[in-house]
Amino acid sequence: MMEETEYAFLRNRGLCVILRDEKGTMGFPRLNVSLKIHQPLVFEQEVTVRLLLVEIDGKQVVYKFEILDHDQDVLVEGSFKVAFCRFPDNGPPFAILIPEFVTAALTGNGS
Repeated sequence: MMEETEYAFLRNRGLCVILRDEKGTMGFPRLNVSLKIHQPLVFEQEVTVRLLLVEIDGKQVVYKFEILDHDQDVLVEGSFKVAFCRFPDNGPPFAILIPEFVTAALTGNGS
C-alpha cells in the first residue's frame, strides 16, 4: 500500500518511478524500509495511506507513511528511503544527484 501511494504521489507531481533522459534510465530504488505495526490490518479493511515527504538529500529521498483506519487511528507507521539512480544498460545502477526538475516536482516547486 505504501509503495502504491508513493507511485500515486510521483504521478501527481508529474513524475514516474522510471524516468528517462538523453543519458538513459533513472529511478528510485529502495535503500531502507522500516515500519511499526500498532494494530494489524484485516483482509479487505478499508484504510487510508498518508505519505509525507520528509527529506531530500542530494541523492536520496525519505518518506514517512501512516496507514489509518476509518476513525483516523494510526494502525501502521513507517518510513522508507530511496536513492535516485541511473540504470545503465551494461552495468549495475549507481546513485546520481537528483536533477533540479525532480526536486522541484517532489517539493511542489515545479511548474
